[in-house]
Amino acid sequence: MLFGGLLLLELPGCAVQPPSLPPDSFPLVELISARLALAKEVARAKREAGLPVRDLAREDVVVMRLAEQAYAAGLSPGAALRLIRAQIEASCLEQERWMKEWNNGGKMPSGEPPDLEGLRQQLDRISSRILAEWAAVEGIPLPGATLKARLVQDGYSVPAATAAAAFAH
Repeated sequence: MLFGGLLLLELPGCAVQPPSLPPDSFPLVELISARLALAKEVARAKREAGLPVRDLAREDVVVMRLAEQAYAAGLSPGAALRLIRAQIEASCLEQERWMKEWNNGGKMPSGEPPDLEGLRQQLDRISSRILAEWAAVEGIPLPGATLKARLVQDGYSVPAATAAAAFAH
């Protein structure tokens, strides 16, 4: 490939790396990953209870409550809503991934299914912490491609990682 008079060679394994995550964003990234980690257990609890992955009425309540917290924290309303909705969508996509795997004969985790209400409380706590961390780093550029790559590296599906990173710059 010719670029600006220079010949650039594209060698296998030499892909251009996306920019690094800013160190100040590490707590936010860890919380986003921790929230996604609960998706498998939420999917299991919903499957055992015969509930669908998506519950739009509940999602609306969660979004409104978190939007109020974001406003109180002084976050940009638009940015906060993008962040909140991105994390909910990512969780739903990851839950759908697990439901599909189990419906296609994949092995379910053994033992007693988790308590859905307890999982929802954990999600609420993590979501509140995500907002607080976002407030701390809101002005810092967070490369979405790097966040997505990190989440895929953590073992989440590409669609879920893409959704979770959709709010980032």
